Amino acid sequence: MAKKHDIRIDRTKLHPWLDYKLECLLEKCAKKGIYLIITEGFRTKEYQDKLYAKGRTAPGSIVTNAKGSTYSSQHMWGVAFDIAINDSRKLYDVSTIKKVAKIAKNIGLGWGGDWTSIVDLPHFYLKKWGSTTTKLKQQYGTPDKFKKTWNGTINRKKGLLLYKNIAKTNKIMRISNGKKVDVFFTKLWYARVRYKGKVGYMNKKYIK
Repeated sequence: MAKKHDIRIDRTKLHPWLDYKLECLLEKCAKKGIYLIITEGFRTKEYQDKLYAKGRTAPGSIVTNAKGSTYSSQHMWGVAFDIAINDSRKLYDVSTIKKVAKIAKNIGLGWGGDWTSIVDLPHFYLKKWGSTTTKLKQQYGTPDKFKKTWNGTINRKKGLLLYKNIAKTNKIMRISNGKKVDVFFTKLWYARVRYKGKVGYMNKKYIK
């Protein structure tokens, strides 16, 4: 087995929260001696339609039930990635993927291996919007509109404090006015954000 991960996707096209969870997964898998190939991330409409054609109007076996034109693949929204094992003898070894799945679920990721149609063992995704894209389509309409929520700019003259927790008892740093942050999600009064590798909570009122 190779002793390193092989990232074959553009991680900047993943939702920042998924990118953060992917980093956690890579670290935890490495500690268990498991190294991954990240084979799929964001997909364009055109690429998704090509995959949908397999086993239907193009040679091969059916690999997805999601048409690109319907925005029905989680990959098109940047909230999913696929893996293989970085070992030519165990590329899609079920027992090893199940070990990865256990780690992934412990850090809050969803797993396509729990689906009933199609069972997708190499597939992992953000659970916030469920196991389909229905909620994303209802809330945002298109992936492009969704992507506009992935970051924001600090809009407060004296800057904004980043806290380790929502109780605001542990300060990480103050982020200057005008700086951009990655937004994982918003809830109640706060947003969970990432700035220069630091992850924490801040008042969403001042993020524009």
